[in-house]
Amino acid sequence: MLGDTRGERETTTTGVSIYLNTIAQKIALLNPDLVLVSGDLVNGNDVPSTSILTNYSLQFNNWKTAMQPVYNFATSTGIPIYPVRGNHENCDHEGPTVHHLKEAYYNAFIDYVPLNGPNNGGSDNQVGYSYSFTYNNANFVAADQYFYYTASGSVTGYHELDRSWVIDQFAATNMPFNIFMAHEPIFNSEHTTPSGFFGASTNALQTRADFWNGLGTNGVQLYLTGHIHNETVISTTNDFGNVIYQLVAGNGGASLGAVGGKSEPGTQLLFTNDTYYGFALAAVSDTSMTIEYYLLNTNDNSWSIAPYTTTIAAVPEPSSLLLLAAGLLCVFPRAFRRQTVSS
Repeated sequence: MLGDTRGERETTTTGVSIYLNTIAQKIALLNPDLVLVSGDLVNGNDVPSTSILTNYSLQFNNWKTAMQPVYNFATSTGIPIYPVRGNHENCDHEGPTVHHLKEAYYNAFIDYVPLNGPNNGGSDNQVGYSYSFTYNNANFVAADQYFYYTASGSVTGYHELDRSWVIDQFAATNMPFNIFMAHEPIFNSEHTTPSGFFGASTNALQTRADFWNGLGTNGVQLYLTGHIHNETVISTTNDFGNVIYQLVAGNGGASLGAVGGKSEPGTQLLFTNDTYYGFALAAVSDTSMTIEYYLLNTNDNSWSIAPYTTTIAAVPEPSSLLLLAAGLLCVFPRAFRRQTVSS
């Protein structure tokens, strides 16, 4: 799991981080079953107007070349990669969509992702952008956050996603492990001020709470995101007592930014890394998911593993909870049927 693998505007010649290929080589050596990429793969329109990289397809081709140790897109062989768009695949400053950029992303990955995303007609056809899939005992939902732009009132940019579709994907399965992926954090892991993708107004925070309740009561244990160029893990608890971890995996190669060192009230900051590029690796068994954090020392290209790990227990089987909480099931059936137990 990684994100924010783009280069730097003034120096990049490829649109891709100079460290991405080194990261890809390490991932390939570890040989995971699949790779999740939480957006900002390339610079997109964040390049000088005279740059050859205004050919956005070229940037995505360069990204594929850097990731070739993991997956060879020319031969369709290797470890499958599942990306989602970030703002740099839509509009770097979160203004109106740069349509050639959006199209270039679609053309680059349409053959490599499930084609089961929501199609609400017209410009809200998210097939090829949002999708869901299962692998062994895990369920994955990737949601594009850049279909609902508004510049009116006090809201600027993209502060909505197809929440009903996301929750429906988790509600339709009964998997021990459930991972949600989108580009922007939903909780603030940098400072104590509540903020995130939905914003900080009263209505925004209620929308966030309702969405988080829907995720947790349908078994979601992990939210994979990026956008912030460092690595943090926080734990959150929704209104039904379901624990969901938010992993900001924004250290995939874009210039690192300092971690604030605090998180908003109601969350617990568990891990921070603003020194090393790298990725997170989840090992999944029948009963638990254990996430380790691989750190690249760019001075000598050596790797280490952070002393912190995240351990997430499988969602209990419905029958086991039925015996423990039969008297409560009639009141909150899904919350208790799919309650997350984490450690």
